[in-house]
Amino acid sequence: MKKRVSLMLLMALNGALLTSCSNGADKSGTTLNQEQSSPNKPEEPVELVFYSHAGESEDSFNGRYGDVIRAKFPDYAIKYIRKEKGATIPELIAANQRVDIIYNVFDYVLEPLVDSKLQYDMTDLAKKHGVDLNKFEPTVMEGIRKAGNGKLYMLPASMQVSMLFYNKELFNKFGVPYPKDGMTWNELKGLSQKMTRKEGNQQYYGFVGFPQFALKTNPFSEPYLDPNTGKSTFEKETWKKVIQDTFLDHDFDNALRTRIIEKNALPYRLEFTNTKEIAMFHFHSEFPNAVPKDMEKIDWDMVAFPTYKELNGVGSQATAVSMSITSIAKNKDAAMEVIKYITSVENQTAYSKKGVLSVLKDESVKAAFGLDSPFKDKNWKAVFYNKLAPMPYRSEYELLVENIYIATIKEIVKGQKDMNTIMREAAEAADKAVAEAKSVQGK
Repeated sequence: MKKRVSLMLLMALNGALLTSCSNGADKSGTTLNQEQSSPNKPEEPVELVFYSHAGESEDSFNGRYGDVIRAKFPDYAIKYIRKEKGATIPELIAANQRVDIIYNVFDYVLEPLVDSKLQYDMTDLAKKHGVDLNKFEPTVMEGIRKAGNGKLYMLPASMQVSMLFYNKELFNKFGVPYPKDGMTWNELKGLSQKMTRKEGNQQYYGFVGFPQFALKTNPFSEPYLDPNTGKSTFEKETWKKVIQDTFLDHDFDNALRTRIIEKNALPYRLEFTNTKEIAMFHFHSEFPNAVPKDMEKIDWDMVAFPTYKELNGVGSQATAVSMSITSIAKNKDAAMEVIKYITSVENQTAYSKKGVLSVLKDESVKAAFGLDSPFKDKNWKAVFYNKLAPMPYRSEYELLVENIYIATIKEIVKGQKDMNTIMREAAEAADKAVAEAKSVQGK
């Protein structure tokens, strides 16, 4: 359970993004509403200790949160602890180190929170501090409630959705029309076939999917584990359809299969930005701001992720960077005031301008999206083109199970074993791993 290798680059990209938002709050002079009013000076010193399972740098934390919080709450001492050797949640607790707020991508908050029994229902605290829960994207809030069995263990701070990025240079080179918003998977397949080719020793891939987001944010809202039985869902036809459409249908001339057999890896983001082998790449919406130097190497743009006709315009689920106040937080009121400000219209507008997808439904915040990005001329409105799929139930074993499922994708593309057999074996492995984890936890 401790080896969470499959998402670490994604976490690193999130960390890089945080640094890109170092300008902090909006400086437009917007009138503050009640939710954004200046805090009163505390009667006694306040220290808030933040922890992230991602292991991002302190500069990254300060760029996104630390500096913004200190500017708004000058009387609060803000401390950040990153995950590293000797700094896991159990190790910190054993060393009597308090942790007030855990933040990270949804699943990376839930796992250490529940594993260490630090979950705290923030419902009454949010009400006490006037945090309007109806202001948030409803699919995300529903997902948070499901994960907490109705309790509010976290609040979202930003979101990511699946997008389709494309290299305009390659489309121009091969005389193929650019992708467009509103494409179906069948239309994407047609484009991918035109762009997949080999010229000399150079192999070009028409479309490459991103395994973590293909599974985690699937448009059918299929959970990894059945919420009633706790058993794997991976043998369901929905999963087979997602894998077929995202990975197998684009393997023209066995290009991906050959690549995986030779290198034991799918092409990834550097093959899109640096070596320019990928015409269309599936990644999350914060990609441009996460690694701007790499994105500057190509002439790129983005469109909405393809949809299924039967889903009537529903795209991917959102995945949310979220914040949890722990049960051992010393000053829960101060912690909630900070989260309240992070999720305020003022602060969310500042993030939105940088190209960080807001968790608020507020149309004015959405309208500001990407305005201050170094890539202002890109198709930012595509982020809002699709409807969001509902977030399904997610358990504390989400990452454990996800790693098992992701490992199957390379094996399925290799084609050396029947797809149904591989997925059945993965489901069995997931059930076994969850059972072993529960045994260790005494559940």
